[in-house]
Amino acid sequence: MKKPIVLLRNVRTFEGHDGLGLNADVWIDGVKCMHLYDSAHGGEYEYTDFVYDNPKAEQVKANIAKLEAYVKTLPAEEWDFHGKKMSIEPNMDTFLNNIFEAMQLEKKMKNAILVGDPKSTSYSRISWGSTPLSKIPTGTLQMTVNELKKKCVNGVVILNTNLEALGVSI
Repeated sequence: MKKPIVLLRNVRTFEGHDGLGLNADVWIDGVKCMHLYDSAHGGEYEYTDFVYDNPKAEQVKANIAKLEAYVKTLPAEEWDFHGKKMSIEPNMDTFLNNIFEAMQLEKKMKNAILVGDPKSTSYSRISWGSTPLSKIPTGTLQMTVNELKKKCVNGVVILNTNLEALGVSI
């Protein structure tokens, strides 16, 4: 099954009772299909399908069904939690949350070198205050990356995907 192109747009976050809350529009294959809302009070996301008085209502329904079918084909997500192997079957919430987390991580990569285990949710940040990496001399970044690589053991790696674009060899 072909993976649908899923984007989160108009993303807004806020502090809620149980952590970070989220509002976002979900676009599937170029069509605005749903609004996602996480109240940050625990529990699942809430979705509002954009079908009311929408000339693209049938396409919205088809795209949502396509995404739901795709998510069902995904393997269980596995991770290590304090030495114990954990897993969860993917669903719409976990799939969209992974997209949101990737967006947040990409945003952080603009201002810091991130080092950690890709299978974990924790990582270390090496930054130059609020200065974007694009403003740091390439030689300084390369030297820092070289030193960090020496310390990367046991599955820990440099997580940044933007360093080569900045002229840094990984």
